[in-house]
Amino acid sequence: MSDRGIEYKPDADDPKRVRLTSGLPEGISRAEISYRAAGGLRGTREVRRSAAEFAHLRTAVGSGYDGGWSTPEQLTFGHAERYIEQARHRIRQQDNEVRRIRESIDLTCPWCTRERTYLGALGFVTGVAGILTDRPAEWGQELVHQHAYRCDRCGSMQYFADGFLTHPLPGRPTGDRPRA
Repeated sequence: MSDRGIEYKPDADDPKRVRLTSGLPEGISRAEISYRAAGGLRGTREVRRSAAEFAHLRTAVGSGYDGGWSTPEQLTFGHAERYIEQARHRIRQQDNEVRRIRESIDLTCPWCTRERTYLGALGFVTGVAGILTDRPAEWGQELVHQHAYRCDRCGSMQYFADGFLTHPLPGRPTGDRPRA
């Protein structure tokens, strides 16, 4: 079960492991709390929280194979739950900040004083011209997605980079074009 960057394995009621990918302290890209009991080849084994004696916390800097895991730190159940609750709190703070930013954006056309309409995500091909032609060089091409809003009266446009906010912005009418 996953809860906005906090994943419980096998379930949230009595997990063996909790993986965190958001709401983490600065400088940490991912964390994992596993519940353990004495036994196994390494001296401890992973068990469900209800059968555990303590918890292990591992953190990593970087993503994928870039950053390895830290040495496991032994935690009490209270400290493990506090770590997870702090991550939830940070996620709520991030969500509130994004909501505040989304609601504060004004899409009113400065010339017509009308609300702009959401058109969808448009792709722009960027790149440098080739050596002997005016066509973009294939090696340097990149497709950049921008969310577009257009004034239905004068046609002025406003763009937002993809990946920062969810679109369409709240309370904004959607145009005839499908969202990408």
